[in-house]
Amino acid sequence: MTFSLSAPLFVEVAVPLPIDHPFTYRVPAGEEPRAQVGVRVLVPFGRRKMTGLVTGITDASALDGREARDLIAFLDDTPYISPGHLGFLSAAARECLAPMGEMLRVALPRGLSRKEGPAAPRTETFYRTAPGPPPEGMTPKQRMVHDLIRETGGRSASDLSLRVRYGGEAARRMAAKGWLAAETRPRPVGLSVAHLPDSAGDLSPTPHQEAALARIGVAVSSRAHAAFVLHGVTGSGKTEVYLRAVEQVRATGRQAIFLVPEIALTPQLLGRVRSRFGDGVAVLHSGLTPAERAEQWRKVRAGEVSLCVGARSAVFSPFPALGLVIVDEEHDAAYKQEDGVRYQARDLALLRGRMESAVVLLGSATPSAESFHLGRTGEATLLTLRERIGASGMPAISVVDLKGRTGRRGADRYFSPELEAAVDETLARGEKAMLFLNRRGFASALTCLDCGTTVQCPNCQVALTYHREQGGLLCHYCNATRKEPESCAGCGGHRLAQVGIGTERLLSWVAKRWKEARVARLDSDVARRRGAYAEVLSGMQQGEVDILVGTQMIAKGHDFPEVTLVGVLLADLSLSFPDFRASERTFQILTQVAGRSGRGDRAGKVLLQTLSPESPCIRKVAEHDYDGFMEEELAAREAMGYPPFGRMLMLRLAGARQEGVREAADLVARELSGPLADRGVRILGPAPSPIARVRRRFHYQVLLVLPPGFPVGACFPDLLRPLREPVRRLGARLEPDVDPYQMMV
Repeated sequence: MTFSLSAPLFVEVAVPLPIDHPFTYRVPAGEEPRAQVGVRVLVPFGRRKMTGLVTGITDASALDGREARDLIAFLDDTPYISPGHLGFLSAAARECLAPMGEMLRVALPRGLSRKEGPAAPRTETFYRTAPGPPPEGMTPKQRMVHDLIRETGGRSASDLSLRVRYGGEAARRMAAKGWLAAETRPRPVGLSVAHLPDSAGDLSPTPHQEAALARIGVAVSSRAHAAFVLHGVTGSGKTEVYLRAVEQVRATGRQAIFLVPEIALTPQLLGRVRSRFGDGVAVLHSGLTPAERAEQWRKVRAGEVSLCVGARSAVFSPFPALGLVIVDEEHDAAYKQEDGVRYQARDLALLRGRMESAVVLLGSATPSAESFHLGRTGEATLLTLRERIGASGMPAISVVDLKGRTGRRGADRYFSPELEAAVDETLARGEKAMLFLNRRGFASALTCLDCGTTVQCPNCQVALTYHREQGGLLCHYCNATRKEPESCAGCGGHRLAQVGIGTERLLSWVAKRWKEARVARLDSDVARRRGAYAEVLSGMQQGEVDILVGTQMIAKGHDFPEVTLVGVLLADLSLSFPDFRASERTFQILTQVAGRSGRGDRAGKVLLQTLSPESPCIRKVAEHDYDGFMEEELAAREAMGYPPFGRMLMLRLAGARQEGVREAADLVARELSGPLADRGVRILGPAPSPIARVRRRFHYQVLLVLPPGFPVGACFPDLLRPLREPVRRLGARLEPDVDPYQMMV
């Protein structure tokens, strides 16, 4: 399109609000040369001033007779977002059925800030040895801390805590006695999250790694898009393949994004990245301040670094010449954003790779059904690492039937003689054990033994979980708390029993059973305490923990060679979830946690305790038969038309009045049934969500099962747009969720 130099110039501006169209503003006279796609502008919006982003340049014909207000100011001389990156964000918004303004708020630091301020430095305490000879009377821990500081000339408090359990606190007390000198200094921004030192050393690639890297290297050199699925068993060296692939891309002058499910769960990875690439790495994660995040984002955009490590939102990293996107543990549900813009980072990585001619590497010991299908159909190249590195092979997995123990009480009913004996033998050999239970808290519920009434959350349709450490009951959906009641609200009885088991209760039982063992727990309750996560991992790394109890947090990315036993308390816990992915998720988490065993030079052992020993999922885990499991899983999904043999769109409706939400759900299902009748779409519902009330809001859903390749982004914006206002008038909010991962709410 060409524009007359004398005619007024107009720009299309997206604002960071949940609005699915841009607004047109007139460019003030004399400012026309500054009008570029991708620059930020200050615009009048109602009675407010807002920062927006120019998404297009047009003329008066776009107004259709409407009046346009003048924009107030241009905030950039060059594009804040490159046209190519803006194109990716626009495509991502379209595929997620999200307003462009919402996508900008998710993808950009601070949403869409008016200016980029310098990062306000955060400080840390740094310790040096005091002048004179080493002090007398130090405890063994203090001696260890003193030696670490003396060997390197100085250490920060956080660094000491990572290497010695409670090392930072020990240093503080030593400084108070004059044994150490302390100073406050700015903490460097970057890999400033809990990390452990790189224990991998200088590894020579195995033949399988060499073969995988050769295929990836050819694709990187071609500068064309290619997708790979790296299926490597636990301990097979996938991380080394990732890092060498990054080196291949850096050699071509391009950049790489390295996605991990949760940045805090990858301490050893960050140690390896730091030792390999030094300061050429940016990190994007929720632990940074807004200013720090903006500074990291700026470095990426300017090409000052060649690698960005981060969780799912790092897929939006604005590299000027992207050559590689790695999605580690690509099967992990954490890559799915479950509120606001509901995007799947793995799918956006593939979309971006296609748009920017980049290589996408999806890695996992248990690839998702979608990725496995990509490899089977040829849309991605399947690379395999079928053997562990080192002398030890895969751990031996045994299945223990718990059905005969249902009459026992307390934690004892969940701990079989076989598992007790295995822990005894492991400790006797001086080795370590992990006990996995994917349920936090002390007890799942508080139930009256007289009438069966369970104490419920006042805001949600769920039972409250008893947490002994917090001294009461907690809702895992809205975080509401209350004290343990003295009597039953239903019958007034006083026989209230703690039903079920969580990691708190398991830890208590284990500590009593093995009094001489050093035990620790790792779950999200523990990780909330500042520094606690790093202390637990440091204890494992230093050999200070004999038995580690935890949820799925202990299953991801950890490599502790002394762990030779993994016990799973309730292997079938997630099999009964009302979710078509329940079997796949159970297989994945059990395989991942089993893979923590026997990663050193000693053989590993795994015990899967279950009430469903005949389950195909449990059986395939015990046989290390991923391919067999996935073939059965895909056959079942193909029969139902479920992903990856079709697509899904969940339309979620929520509001304060149940009747209004139900009417809104009925309206949505009714209005869509006509336009979609001849397009092979199945409409399931409307129906209440499995958990129908959360945070005092009622939830209904309409599930659309779509045929393969259905053009979601091209079809549904026009179908959903006219429904939003009538839904709003009924007191509900409509949220589309493309290819949903969370079916419960």
